[in-house]
Amino acid sequence: MTQEKHPVTLEVATTIYTLSGPGVNMGNLDTGELIRDLALNLVSIFLLVYVIYFRRHRRWDQVVGYVAFNISLFTVSAALGSSGPLNVGVGFGLFAVLSVVRLRSDESGQIEIGFTMVALVLGLMTGLPGMEFGIKVLFAALLVVAMFLVDMSAIGRRYRYSRVKVELDRIIHDEEALNAHLRSTFGKAVKSVSIRSVDMVRDTMTLDVVFHSES
Repeated sequence: MTQEKHPVTLEVATTIYTLSGPGVNMGNLDTGELIRDLALNLVSIFLLVYVIYFRRHRRWDQVVGYVAFNISLFTVSAALGSSGPLNVGVGFGLFAVLSVVRLRSDESGQIEIGFTMVALVLGLMTGLPGMEFGIKVLFAALLVVAMFLVDMSAIGRRYRYSRVKVELDRIIHDEEALNAHLRSTFGKAVKSVSIRSVDMVRDTMTLDVVFHSES
């Protein structure tokens, strides 16, 4: 009795990946669109934080923070968008978390808070896939131009103030005498004074003073 031998055929299936279209598709993310959106974001954040903010306020630490949060939010929104449909709630959640982390600093004034919000919105908006590029350019231009007009206008500089925490080594009860002492010490016009605490033992007082800033 003979046993028939049947040849065994191994079929190897090969998958050929083709690069087609304007860019390489990584999931739902098109690299051509990604590079285009990234360029728009970088140009926008450069105009916002360097041309507008830094040349006026001279705080490089804030510039680094704005760029870091902007690029981080752009990267996360683009990555989430490439993995599937991105829920709007996810974008707002990212925005809220980063805003809370950034704005817990006591050194952040209202101007810094405003620039932080715009930097975060730019990163989120430009990183989201699916939106027409022309709409992104329009929104980015709207945000940057609005901050330029608000922060750099001659009208705004006339009403610019600076808030300073002051601790005096003596207690001054008379309001006019207190304003005169602050004006002579700092060389600026005093807009308002709020007493935070008075230490009768150490004979000191702590104040929140708002000065008229020089234009």
